[in-house]
Amino acid sequence: MADLTSSSPAIDYTSRDFDGFRQAMLDHAARVYPEWSGRNTADFGVLLVNLFAYMGDILSYYGDAAARESFLETATQRSSVLAHAALLGYRPAAAAPAVGTVTFVTDTTQTTDVIIPTGTQVTTEFIESLDAPLTFETDQAVTVPARGGTASVSVTEGVIAGAQLLTLNANSASETLVLVDSLGTSDGVAGQTFTLPSTPALVDSVRVFVGSDAIIEWHATDDLLTAAATDQVFTLTSTDTGTVTLTFGDGTLGAIPDRDVPVYAAYRVGGGNRGNIDANQVIDISLGIAGVYIASSSAMTGGRDVESTESIRTNAPKVHRAQDRAVSLRDCEDLALAVPGNAKARAIGAHYSAITIATVGADNSVPSGDQLSATARYVQDRTLTGVYIDVVPGTLVGVNVGSAASPVVLGVYSNFRASEVVLAAQKGLQDLLSSQRSSFGQRIPASKIYALLDAIPGVEYVAIPLLARADGQQTGAQDIICRDWEIPVAGQIFITSDGGQ
Repeated sequence: MADLTSSSPAIDYTSRDFDGFRQAMLDHAARVYPEWSGRNTADFGVLLVNLFAYMGDILSYYGDAAARESFLETATQRSSVLAHAALLGYRPAAAAPAVGTVTFVTDTTQTTDVIIPTGTQVTTEFIESLDAPLTFETDQAVTVPARGGTASVSVTEGVIAGAQLLTLNANSASETLVLVDSLGTSDGVAGQTFTLPSTPALVDSVRVFVGSDAIIEWHATDDLLTAAATDQVFTLTSTDTGTVTLTFGDGTLGAIPDRDVPVYAAYRVGGGNRGNIDANQVIDISLGIAGVYIASSSAMTGGRDVESTESIRTNAPKVHRAQDRAVSLRDCEDLALAVPGNAKARAIGAHYSAITIATVGADNSVPSGDQLSATARYVQDRTLTGVYIDVVPGTLVGVNVGSAASPVVLGVYSNFRASEVVLAAQKGLQDLLSSQRSSFGQRIPASKIYALLDAIPGVEYVAIPLLARADGQQTGAQDIICRDWEIPVAGQIFITSDGGQ
């Protein structure tokens, strides 16, 4: 019997680029058509080979991309990651606006009280990065007493979008006006979608109204799979840039709006970390109100961006792992991450009848009281009878590296620029202590800091006189040890150089 293996060509299945395809076809041609020996690029046969190799390269690229996007761990497109998260039952955190208070005061010459209406816009100074001032709106009306009287009112970052007023419950005691955007009319088709015209839209603020004569409010749902055929519901999806799209049902899973019926949306625009500003940064009333001005403002807190792709990739499998029940400490941590706004969680308990969960938001932000309460309710409803859940904000521990009097010293080789080496060291330490790399209960050995700095190009030696927790004794260099509810963050970093250019 003939030895087939000796005549069968070896095939490299991993060589799937242009050069690989081209060479494989030329090798095959040499075996099948030995009389064809021309390999000049002007040869028509070579031209055909190049064209087919080019086509194979493109098809291979798309094949690899499709395979890559099919797994949560390797997907690169946010739309793919969101689809995997939805499959696992995970709802990514939407953007949220910062909130705070503003105090108004009347002029001493103002003889009557001044009413500040709901929705009055107040602003910061011009912010170059935004190319505009940051705008907040009052949450309710407030009366400011005359002759230097003061009154405080809560404000929320962003503005109410909309170009027309819609009357709800007309000719009744509960008649109200709502500022809305017209999204168009329903075509009566299953699964129709509408996109909100203004961005970045806050998902949690969206209200949808359908109808012309009798206007009915439809309600958002997390999943149309749980909706009945007559349920007047819709789902919302949001992109990184804050473009929000709403999707109606198909008549089986959620109702379809009647054909040619107008669709309206009321919502807020704004949100994000940009709204978290220091006290007394809100200084002006947008349109101005005679006899009154802003005396002060509190720090604005609670603003957050949409959940990052990497955070979704990390948290979605954990939530699915818990299977909607909390038995172990790890289950409590995983379920806490299912509440939008929580980026990290650590469950602590000496026994399983009383469990404390420490949480932080994106970028290690401190969660609000409402966020902590929502997390406690969510986990409590899924735990065992007799178990008490308490949710607290995680503690951020500053890590000081060097001091003004005793900075870290980097010996720099003479052929390196000292300022660039110091800058690289500062960036390296900031990255090590960033929210993406820090976690609850983390230990940072001093040897790790030495190794990080010593690995920077141009560094000859490293001397660290101080490495300590910001709340500890500021002497010596020792390992940074955080307790279960603590997360290390960058504190004061002082670095100087010895040598270099």
